[in-house]
Amino acid sequence: MLDRLPPATTRRSLLASLAALPCLSASARVPSRLLRLAILTDLHQDVMHDAPERLKQFLDAADTADVDLVIQLGDFCQPHPRNQPLIDLWNSCPRPKFHVLGNHDMDGGYRREQTVEFYGMPSRYYTFDAGPCLGVVLDTNDPGGTAKGYKKWIAEDQQQWLQTHLAQADRPSLIFLHHPVDDPNGIENRSQVRGILEQAQKDRPDSIAGVFSGHFHQDYAIQLQGISYFQINSASYVWLPENAHRETYPAELHHKHPYLKNVAAYQTPLWAIATVDVDQRTVSIEGRQSQWQGPDIWQRGVPESEYPRDKNRPAISNQKLSW
Repeated sequence: MLDRLPPATTRRSLLASLAALPCLSASARVPSRLLRLAILTDLHQDVMHDAPERLKQFLDAADTADVDLVIQLGDFCQPHPRNQPLIDLWNSCPRPKFHVLGNHDMDGGYRREQTVEFYGMPSRYYTFDAGPCLGVVLDTNDPGGTAKGYKKWIAEDQQQWLQTHLAQADRPSLIFLHHPVDDPNGIENRSQVRGILEQAQKDRPDSIAGVFSGHFHQDYAIQLQGISYFQINSASYVWLPENAHRETYPAELHHKHPYLKNVAAYQTPLWAIATVDVDQRTVSIEGRQSQWQGPDIWQRGVPESEYPRDKNRPAISNQKLSW
């Protein structure tokens, strides 16, 4: 018979104390086999005029759902002083909370180390205690590969670190990163990184409970070689090619926020509440539905071949996958 779950406040208090450490002992765990977490990604404070309100709604929903922890998967905000109120809002959340570096989090010429300090992260990549699971945060912005502009790479030293931590973990791991590793348009060296995950799963079948990424501003879940990959949709919008740009908000907003015309915004924010059941070996996603701000992206002229309808939508779908 399973032990009774501790009260939510006790569970959160323990997680909060553990979250302050950059890398936590695998033996320090909450005596629970069920984990609930709230996931946000691609908020894009430096594009969206209403990003703080979207974040507030997410944090309120995390409180209502009584989750054990919250995490954002990157493209949150630049480490500019004007964005300190957004960080203060994030830090007002009393639950354990974690950041992943996105490629736009260093826009404006900032270095990754500056963003890490601004966010209060322990490091660019790190582990954290997630009760019955081990949280593993990766940085997909390493130098390397052939892509011009933004890098999509996980360097050899980080790969070795990942391999070591997966081998030493005594519980299933949840992998969090910005760029996906399940798609050719994700990180360039995805085959090496997926090889590490697949080898860990082969060595111990319950090693990887799920892999969560953002960046694509799409909505889907897929299983590859027995590993579940969850692409979490943006909290805010789909970025559009130039031919689809148009103003869908009042003119004064577009004047103050010039990038708004470049996006097909979601009228209300999107996020996911994930439940990891270690005993049943399942990950369930409770998503949200929204609507387009203005015409949908195909009415604006984008081709379905590049923006497929089954992935590009103002929604995060309910999903349930086993590992």
